[in-house]
Amino acid sequence: MPKVSVIIPTYNRGRYISSTVDSVLRQTFDDLEVVVVDDGSTDDTRDKLKKYNSRIKVIHQKNSERALSRNTGVANSTGKYIAFLDSDDLWLEDKLEKQVEILDESPDTVLVFGQSQRINAEDEQIKTAKRQIKGESGNVFEKLLLRNFIVSATPLLRREGFETTAGFQTQYIPYEDWEFWLRFSLLGKFHFIPEPLAKYRIHPEQSVKLAGAEKIEEVTLALLNDSFKLKAIPEEIKNKSLGLANLRFCYWYLLANQPEKAKEKINKALNFYPRFLLDLRWHGLKTICQFPVLKKFVGLEEYH
Repeated sequence: MPKVSVIIPTYNRGRYISSTVDSVLRQTFDDLEVVVVDDGSTDDTRDKLKKYNSRIKVIHQKNSERALSRNTGVANSTGKYIAFLDSDDLWLEDKLEKQVEILDESPDTVLVFGQSQRINAEDEQIKTAKRQIKGESGNVFEKLLLRNFIVSATPLLRREGFETTAGFQTQYIPYEDWEFWLRFSLLGKFHFIPEPLAKYRIHPEQSVKLAGAEKIEEVTLALLNDSFKLKAIPEEIKNKSLGLANLRFCYWYLLANQPEKAKEKINKALNFYPRFLLDLRWHGLKTICQFPVLKKFVGLEEYH
């Protein structure tokens, strides 16, 4: 029985899948199994996977979304610890070694994650967003309500914890990982490693970019309101989380060229959390809402 099960869901990622799998097989920690769940790919993904023979387990299924593919991978694995890796991202070579040591030595820690670098479609390193280098340790549920600071390519978690949950839920796509981390954080402490563990790829086919602003708003509000029911939360935390959510909605509506919707969301953010009057992010987005032409000259990604 391997100590770590690596679950890689994939759908039409023939361009990237080999690099992703290779980054796992190069790990300095090698007591692992690799389970790739091909979610009905129609490109050359299946052919790219054939070269690995017995080094990985490949499961082919009809297209059913990434959330269910992750659950399928876990159900067909046996490791004490579980790691998830999307099929367009990469791991640094000592990622698992650092994380396994922490889980082995800290029985009250249920999940370990870390920083992530960012790369583009050509594997070139690009500017890393602040949200991908800042994390929190300990009991993080309330902090996770404010934003998802866990890059999906970095967590390593305990199987026994996963098996007490309902796994990833499709109704929260494309933020099913955020909703899962929230539920999982109620099981114990999270540990943040302030070092890069993975490379997160930015490209036009990412699920969140294909979702659309309306879908992002719908799913975010659903997962936040459902999460508020899991534990008693101070009203200030609820209001701040909804205020920050509306900042993000403003960002997505600006990108979607819907300035009126963006204005509505930036004002709603302030209604939920008046302290945004002291926040440069709010003022920056407010200015762009008033003068949409500025978005051509201002990088918005830091607000997401």
